[in-house]
Amino acid sequence: MTDYTPLHLDWPGCLNVRDLGGLPLTGGGTVRERALVRSESPSFLTDDGVVAATTYGFSRIIDLRRPEEIELYPSRLADLPGHLHLPVQAAGDPEEGPWVHLYTGLLDRRPELFARAVAAVADAPEGPVLVHCAAGKDRTGLVVALALSLVGADLDALADDYEITNQRLAPRYTARAADREVLAGREIPPTRHVIVGAMEHLRMRHGSVEAYLSHGGLTPGHVRALRARLTG
Repeated sequence: MTDYTPLHLDWPGCLNVRDLGGLPLTGGGTVRERALVRSESPSFLTDDGVVAATTYGFSRIIDLRRPEEIELYPSRLADLPGHLHLPVQAAGDPEEGPWVHLYTGLLDRRPELFARAVAAVADAPEGPVLVHCAAGKDRTGLVVALALSLVGADLDALADDYEITNQRLAPRYTARAADREVLAGREIPPTRHVIVGAMEHLRMRHGSVEAYLSHGGLTPGHVRALRARLTG
């Protein structure tokens, strides 16, 4: 555990929105504020929430959801400039049961899609970048962890941030518990060991997170741009 204190953003309708500014880096310093924001789906936003999100001044909004999810729950920010739909799954990709298997399976199958998402953060115009999926937990958690790992984020702080999502979404999950089907192996919310295990899996299999993303098409220029954006 670290002393990292997240910067929660008040967007009415959404529970799980935070600016990752202030997250510690291993070599000293922190991630810049107003550079990278994570959230659940903007489809939850109220009218006041749309105003709050819009006035944050995003230069890019990256929606990681599958097309069928977007059709059912359209983003209320989809008409803003810089909105991109970049799913990290392809049609028919399976979703394994236990959390760690789900994450490593996603990463192993689609390095090119994860590299594309991280590149979209790196090469965005000047201004904050929003990354979201449905809950802002799994796919968002992976893309954010990859980007932060590339710029030298402290792994414990990264895991702290990941686990905060459970607290933020608890009211919504409690409200849905009675009629919500839980897949085998996912009876409890994922804890910090899931995201740490996913990053360690990449290091064991590819040597580093950067090597994994390079295999998917991320360039050295993207890495430099990402470091300048998040830590410069």
